[in-house]
Amino acid sequence: MDEKKDNVTEFADTPEEDKETEKTSEVADRSSPDTSADNKSAPDNETDDSVAEDDEDIYDDEEGDGEEDEEAEAERLEIKEKRRKDKRKKKTHGRLIFALIMVTLVISLAVLGAVAVITVSSEILGMGRSDTEFSVEIPENSGTEAIANILHSEGIIERPVIFRIYSKLKGADGTYIAGSHKLNPNMTYGDIIEALQKDAINPREFVNITFPEGIRLIDAAQKLEDAGVCDADEFIRVFNSTTFGFDFEKQVKSSSKKFYKMEGYFFPDTYQFYLEEDPKNVAKKVCKNFEYKVTPDMYGRMEDLGMTLDETITLASIVQAEASSSIDMKLVSSVFHNRLNNPDQFPLLQSDPTTNYVEEVIKPNLEIYSQSMCDAYDTYKGGGLPPGAICNPGIEAIQAVLYPRETDYYYFCSDLDTGEFFFATTLDEHEANLVKAHLVADSDE
Repeated sequence: MDEKKDNVTEFADTPEEDKETEKTSEVADRSSPDTSADNKSAPDNETDDSVAEDDEDIYDDEEGDGEEDEEAEAERLEIKEKRRKDKRKKKTHGRLIFALIMVTLVISLAVLGAVAVITVSSEILGMGRSDTEFSVEIPENSGTEAIANILHSEGIIERPVIFRIYSKLKGADGTYIAGSHKLNPNMTYGDIIEALQKDAINPREFVNITFPEGIRLIDAAQKLEDAGVCDADEFIRVFNSTTFGFDFEKQVKSSSKKFYKMEGYFFPDTYQFYLEEDPKNVAKKVCKNFEYKVTPDMYGRMEDLGMTLDETITLASIVQAEASSSIDMKLVSSVFHNRLNNPDQFPLLQSDPTTNYVEEVIKPNLEIYSQSMCDAYDTYKGGGLPPGAICNPGIEAIQAVLYPRETDYYYFCSDLDTGEFFFATTLDEHEANLVKAHLVADSDE
């Protein structure tokens, strides 16, 4: 029984001992690793070292990638900043352009406004205008608009609309008196209105005079005198020495070899003049008519042909004196154009009317005889065109010079009895035509 107890006791003590043993073991394990633990630690250390190296590589890669990311990010920021600056510059540039446009617009409007004010003021005050006095006829029952147009046509005012507005603002509408009034362009609008409100000068008689195509200036002046309009010599003097501001006058050249400077510029037409009129008024009316009749298209055609206004009118006067119908004028014009374009072979125009002008106009009226002037006008002696016109051509003659027929003619003649024209290219043909025109006898007869 005791043995059993001892056995039991031994067995009973075993768990406690085991517990102590386990504790001792644990302490031993903690304080001194056994060999197996050491054996296990070696590969573990190697693995740890490998992992560490991998971690370092990964860290290095991550560090490299980080640097690249930083550079890319910096570059993106730089591009973004540049775009932002560019956008800001564009906005600033656009604002600057807009500001400049607005400033320019404001300045332009201010300048235009100033010019308008100056123009209107100058017009109302008559500043810088001529002091030549004109007799202006206001018809019965003329309204302000009609009166303004008359004043404009007579050269008293330049802007009828402004006069109408001024008249309305002054309450002058309906107060104007019909009849003849003495006015001049440098009068103020107030003075003009006052003059038109006064009793008119005694009504003057007027006369209508028709001047035919091809009339010479000296003959036109005589018609004016015969009709009681003005003195012939005084008109010729004024017409050749006075300018009225028309555009065409700038192109009319003076020359020591020109007999009458304005020969050719008394446009053939029917005119209405007052009896005992001032020659300046007559001359101005004639010049105004020429300015109106010769159009910008005609000037353009002259430029195309390389001709001046003087040359055109001079040649037209010769064509006018040579032919009477539009068809014949264009053919005659072609002959003269062909000769002028071939001066080596045909240095002379050989037009009979130029010789007649010398004998009938220049020589009898030349105060101091000039052979050089006479020779220059005579196209049988002087080459090319004469220094000036020999008569006053009409519109058909001018058009014939500007638009001649295209021919190879260098000669022409006409039957004095029938008026029939004959044209030729060669001298032989021309001599045959002279016989046809009954200008020379037939040698065979």
